[in-house]
Amino acid sequence: MATYQPYSEYSTGGGFENSDSRGGSAEGSGNSLRISTLTPVTVKQILESKQLIQDGPFISYNQELHSISFVGVVRNITDHTSNIFLTIEDGTGQIEVRKWSEDASDIATSQENADSGSSDSQIAKQYKIGTYVKVYGALKEFGGKKNVQYAVIKNVTSFNEIIAHHLEVIKCHAIANGKLQDASRVDEQASNNNDQSLFVKESETGSSTNPLDRILAFCKEQCSGKDANTFAVPIPLISQSLNIDENTVRECCNTLTEQGFIYPTFDDNNFFAL
Repeated sequence: MATYQPYSEYSTGGGFENSDSRGGSAEGSGNSLRISTLTPVTVKQILESKQLIQDGPFISYNQELHSISFVGVVRNITDHTSNIFLTIEDGTGQIEVRKWSEDASDIATSQENADSGSSDSQIAKQYKIGTYVKVYGALKEFGGKKNVQYAVIKNVTSFNEIIAHHLEVIKCHAIANGKLQDASRVDEQASNNNDQSLFVKESETGSSTNPLDRILAFCKEQCSGKDANTFAVPIPLISQSLNIDENTVRECCNTLTEQGFIYPTFDDNNFFAL
């Protein structure tokens, strides 16, 4: 059962907790950090990934795949009213992703007439064949078939997002295979060696007043040590805690998602920070 913690407890780390049992959650902080890592991939990487040990992580080209994201074109929509199946293709392969409806009318219609065969559910109307979407979710396998669990599917509104995604795929692949050095590790090594940083740290300029910076810092604080499969930071929590208008919070969260700092989990209103 999914519940919000009381607003009065937000300051003590309240957020969106999902108490349903979810497969693949990690024991211990090390595994939790790996599982909460969002890896940009292609469909080919998903389909060719293998589990080297039973119940272990999927491995693709030296990368561990837990939570993933990919971009592709909708080639087919199968409407089951309470849920839909989208066939998504990105030029390297295609995969079928199921998305459940949260619309009460869809659920009611499905219960009343499960075999109607209609294709006019509200969730189906959100997507169109031939358009680009971006998918976030946890990589699983059932019956020998790759599956994206807890999928969040967002329509792509800018082709820059498609290009940016594929550049991120190339970057992550290059880092995993030793062709490129991880910038975050370089910065960490420089800090350990007391080297002068090229960037001005927040502590040197005082607290940031930029809503993007504040929201990102808050999300990172809330998500620290948490499992992305069972925890997310809701927009109302961010708005109330930081005293920022909800519309501004939503716009900032969308921007941070596009930049790869956070990503939606249970739905478009709940986020997890990397």
